[in-house]
This record gives sequence, structure tokens and C-alpha cells, in this order.
Amino acid sequence: MIHKQLNIPYMFAKLNKIGELTKILSVKSETSDAIMHFMRCFGIGRILSKHSLDKMRGRDMAEQILAMMVFRILGETIGSLSLTKFHGVLEVGKNCFYRLLARSEMNWQILQLSMARRFQSIVRKENAEETEAPKCYIVDDTTVTKTGLHFEGLSRVFDHVLGKCVLGYKLLLLAFFDGRSTYTVDLSMHREAGKKEDFSLSKKERSMQFHKERSESNPDYERFKELDAKKNDNVAKMIERAYKFGICAAYALMDTWFVKPQLVCAIRKIAGGAIHVVGRLAMGKDKYAVGSRRYNVHELISLHEREAVVCRKYKCMYFEQRVMMGDTCVKIFFIRVGRNKNWDAIVTTDTHMKFVEAFEIYQIRWNIEVLIKECRQYLGLGSYQGTDFDEQIADCTLCLMTHMVLTLGQRFNQYEALGELFRETRRELFELTQWRRTLEIIKNLLNVLAVKLCINVADTMENLMEGTQTVDELEAILLALSPLDAVADY
Repeated sequence: MIHKQLNIPYMFAKLNKIGELTKILSVKSETSDAIMHFMRCFGIGRILSKHSLDKMRGRDMAEQILAMMVFRILGETIGSLSLTKFHGVLEVGKNCFYRLLARSEMNWQILQLSMARRFQSIVRKENAEETEAPKCYIVDDTTVTKTGLHFEGLSRVFDHVLGKCVLGYKLLLLAFFDGRSTYTVDLSMHREAGKKEDFSLSKKERSMQFHKERSESNPDYERFKELDAKKNDNVAKMIERAYKFGICAAYALMDTWFVKPQLVCAIRKIAGGAIHVVGRLAMGKDKYAVGSRRYNVHELISLHEREAVVCRKYKCMYFEQRVMMGDTCVKIFFIRVGRNKNWDAIVTTDTHMKFVEAFEIYQIRWNIEVLIKECRQYLGLGSYQGTDFDEQIADCTLCLMTHMVLTLGQRFNQYEALGELFRETRRELFELTQWRRTLEIIKNLLNVLAVKLCINVADTMENLMEGTQTVDELEAILLALSPLDAVADY
């Protein structure tokens, strides 16, 4: 069977401190209880403490990270929410958040990997693992466009969707498919040097970019070096890092751009050859060895297309050919669907794999396309306007971490559509903030009345609450004011 994308994110939170989420939530509902539970399951505070990532003066770091994840659900920026003083939920200024995003000592890579490993632990603990479906790494990149020249490390990059060069970065993602859910485990950002190695920018344009000094002892030093690293080299490092972190897969899935002899060979060396590559092969002029001779894909098609057989399950024609890709023996499946005269090709390093299995496993790669689309549409991936490169890394990581939490929520609650789920979550968060503001208005009204009547509000309320009838009346008023079904902790 073809394994389809099932992870549809969901999230809910309104917080002051991590250990006090129950007190902050205004309403008891199935939605809020579930999401609060999943946020607790990840234990971000414990992850930060374990890896010594929480050594920062000021506000609790885990509180700030969770708050910024909630901001994404609301579709708000730190700046816009600070104008409303975060609706009274957080007693903290916007600069605390900006300082965390730009913090050179913060290792966002370790945090993201730890979150992914924690995802696995939670699923395993709940006996919700998919044992029959293959576990896969999925590699892909996407363009993060920018509208100004002040971003650190900016260049012009080629956007394959638009078919032209745009200002921005290339965001390289490594996702993990566990048989049911897809979530990212690592990322890096890259720029393109261009033919003149000037990043396709004039000297004046380069001088306009933000710049800061970095210490080699800080994690951001290596992340900034990744800007000029080759993406294929970084893919191999990502997969090796994930495997050593305990996030293990049997296959690495990738599109034509990444299926190169050097990368295929590097992946096969990881974990003693435990990871096989399944990818789409470019129909170009690269040559592959068959015996003592070398052929490109078009020559192989001319020689062997008469050997093609019918696959009734997927209504296509195919034939297979073993070749040497560099130093690695691979099997290529040439495919022609329906009446299409053009051939396509899927390559795998598992030479014992059958066509149907290779075809179905490769389909899993499309999950990352869905993931990227969801993160752009609902979580604002790549929309952050901070000029510091560290802030760009932090923002993308937070976006993908948010998606991960939502994915876990969907997995155990069986939601059907991300759009409907996201709109419902945002509506509830908005209603909770409105409810909080209503209570503040009531509180201010009582204070004004107390001043006018020269009475003590606390004593008066205490006296009123001594009567059962008064308590019932107050409860009825609160329920009538509440835009939701039930009131908690008020």
C-alpha cells in the first residue's frame, strides 16, 4: 500500500508558567485538556535543563519558547502581541523574546533533535507505534524569500517554483516518517554564491547586510558556516547526527537534485550500511557503469525498453537495470505511466527491492511537501523579519517544533483536516483572550465602584460569598458572560 500523510497538527495553550498551565486556561474543554497534555509530554523544560540550554538570565526560557509557539497559532508576531501586552497573559516585555531568538549560546539543533526523540518516546509509551510501515528519512529544500537587503548572509537563490532568482535563503530540511506521522528533526539554511561568487549581489548591497562577530565556542558559529556548505554534504551530516541521536530509519528518500553518487555513497557508509537510498533519478546525461561500459539513462531506455512489463496495480510499464553509481551498486526502475511516452526513473541502493515496494516507498517522500505547505500556510514558516541570522534559525526551528507538537496532538485525537483544526484552535485562543479581557473590565468596574462607595472590595466579596444564593447567582453570571461552555478556576 502507499503510505499517506496522516499528521495533521493541533495545539492549544495559554500560559504564564509551565507548571501553571491549568491555572491559566480559562475553560475546561476536551480541546484544551488534550493539547495541554501533549505540551507537558514533551517536557521542554527538562530537555533544556538536560542539555544545559537554559542558562540565561531573566525569564524562564521554556516559558518563552512555549509562548512563541502559541503566538504562531494565533497568527501574531511578538511585536503585535506586545502592543496588547500579550492580553495580560505574560508579564514580560518583547525584548525578552528577541534576546532569546538572537542568543548565540542557544543550541536550537539539539533542542529540535531532542523534541523529535521525545516524540518517539511518547508514541512508544502509548503503544502507538507503526511496526509494519517502513521508517524513512525525507530530504528536501525550500526557498525562504526576503524583501530587504539587510538580512545577514542573504543572497539571491534560484526558486524552482517561480523559475527565477529571488532574495532569500535555501532552507534544507530533514524529516522523519515513522510509519504514520511526519515531522522534522533537523534543518540548515544556505545561500548560493553565484557564478561570480558574489552571491549575486553588488558590493553596496552586501555592505547593507547585518553582521555580528561570532565565537567559535558557540553553536551559532557552526550554523553560520553552514550557509556556504554544500547542501548534499550537510544532508549526510544531518542523517548521521539523527541516527546517532536514536532517530533511526531504514530508508533515505530524496528528489532528483539530491541523488548524486557522492551523497548516495556517504549515506551508505552511515551505520554500516543500515540505511538505503530511494530517490528519483534525473533524466540527464550522467553515465552509469554496466559491466565494462557506461551509459546514460536515455541509452539504457533505448537498449532495454522492449523488456518492460506491465504493473497492473499502478497501471504502468516498467523495467529494471542494475548499474554502478560511482562506487555504489544500485537498481534503477524505469517507469512509463499510461499513454505517456516519457520515461521516469526511481533508483534504490537496495538491489533486492521489487518495483511495487520501491514505488510505494518513494511516494512517502511527498509527505515533506505537505509538511512544508502546512508550515507556510498555518505557522508562518520563513516570514520572520529579524535581520540576525541566529534569529532566522531560531524562528524556523520554533515553527517546525510547533508543527511537531501539533502532529502529536493529531495522532492521538484523530483529527481529519488541518485547516478546520487550525481555525478551531485559533478561535478558542481568541475567545480565551477575550474572556480574560472581560474579567479585567469587571475587575476595574468593581474597583471604581469601591472607590465611589468607600468600601473594601475584598471584604465585600468575602461577605457576599458566605451566602449560597449569592454564590449561585455569581456562578450564573459568569457562565452567561463566558463565550465558551464552562468556566474553570474563576
